[in-house]
Amino acid sequence: MIRAAGTIIALTLAVVPALAQERTPEAEPDTAQTADRPPEKPEAAEPAPAPDPVPDAISESVPDEPAAQPFGPPPPPVWFTLAETDAEYDACRLALSVMGAQFRPQPPVTDPDNRDCGIARPLQVSRILPDVALSGEPVMRCAAALSLALWTRDFLQPAAGLLPETPRLTALETGPAYSCRDRVGTGEADPKPSEHGYGNAIDVMGFRFDDGDPVLVQPRQGDGDAAESFQKAAQGTGCLLFTTVLGPGSNAAHDDHLHLDMAARNGGWRLCE
Repeated sequence: MIRAAGTIIALTLAVVPALAQERTPEAEPDTAQTADRPPEKPEAAEPAPAPDPVPDAISESVPDEPAAQPFGPPPPPVWFTLAETDAEYDACRLALSVMGAQFRPQPPVTDPDNRDCGIARPLQVSRILPDVALSGEPVMRCAAALSLALWTRDFLQPAAGLLPETPRLTALETGPAYSCRDRVGTGEADPKPSEHGYGNAIDVMGFRFDDGDPVLVQPRQGDGDAAESFQKAAQGTGCLLFTTVLGPGSNAAHDDHLHLDMAARNGGWRLCE
């Protein structure tokens, strides 16, 4: 039995070294090589999808908003702002009556298509002086009629007396005074209103006398006769009573008449052509 136990021990001792040799020690990492090796780059991440573009607020179709309406009531029409006071109107009519003019007051005149056109207290004038008729019996403001009467009395009648055969002035060939229309030559895009639209203007096409031929307004450049002298005298003196006088030489639209009006301008400036 002792021999058997010794045999087992001997076998055990012989097997242990063999097992120790077969076991391979684990290799330790080479720290030098590990230190020299550059770190591995991380794999590139896939780019994130671009966000949807923000719509351009300017380019978006925005419905047009209606223009803001001015606050408060609209301004009064031009014809209303030109209306005379009771005292002015009475004084004007008295002056015309004293000079012998024949006229008839008319109801207020307005235009359905243009709120600015009209006359608050119109007069229809048949005779500007007792012996000087107005062929068209124009409708106008009293102030315009008074200026026409003064021009006729103080300048036209004396000038007529200097013509050959010293005729008397008997009539003015007149066109319309009140007429709602645009001013000639102010453009189509934004034309300016004519003073005719306020009864502030009168057109004179000619002058008639009790003897001799009438003097009709027309271009007279170098005629050298009495008719040219009378027409130029009438055109020149008109600007002493009116603020605008246009006639032959100003533009083609006024080659056949004298336009006289009372447009108000800064500093009392007058347009005489």
